Amino acid sequence: MRIILVHGFNASPQMNFHPWLAHALQDRGFEVVAPALPLKAGDDLNLPEIVEIMKKAIGRLRNDDIILGHSLGAFIALQYLEAVEMVETPRAVIMVAAPWKVTRPELRRLFIVDLDSDVLMWKAREFIVVHSKDDTLVPYEHGVKLAEAFKATLMTVDGCGHFMDAEYPALLDIIEAIARRPHEYAPGASLPNDYA
Repeated sequence: MRIILVHGFNASPQMNFHPWLAHALQDRGFEVVAPALPLKAGDDLNLPEIVEIMKKAIGRLRNDDIILGHSLGAFIALQYLEAVEMVETPRAVIMVAAPWKVTRPELRRLFIVDLDSDVLMWKAREFIVVHSKDDTLVPYEHGVKLAEAFKATLMTVDGCGHFMDAEYPALLDIIEAIARRPHEYAPGASLPNDYA
């Protein structure tokens, strides 16, 4: 099973919880892909270029992939899902401390109204929003709105702020729970057959 980690704005795969999570996942037998993206202040946020970098790093999405995007990285992951040609449906998309909207002019093109959540919600088997009630950079209400838009499971935590520390065992627990949970490959396979 492959875990794709997408870092946020002014960050990298070597910052915040990403190095710890990548190593912890690899120790448990997961394959980890963590592309370094040009998402820094002063960079020209060229979305097609960012998507191309992700395509080269990730290749084709597979049905057992779990994508975790932190902060603005969650929107990059969604933009990637919207742009990439898919033949398989990823297992899950986890949006950690993701904003519902942004105010910085250079980031506005990544804003949720530019994405079609009605279409995107079918591009993964499951969406999960993880948001801390004490996040001062992206208020908790943003997570609530995202969860509503994507019919996602909202996992509320407290004391994690904007998830910028070195370790968050809760994120590892969420990924492992998704990996262990059986899932249907055929839509409706778990529903009773009224005609049998």
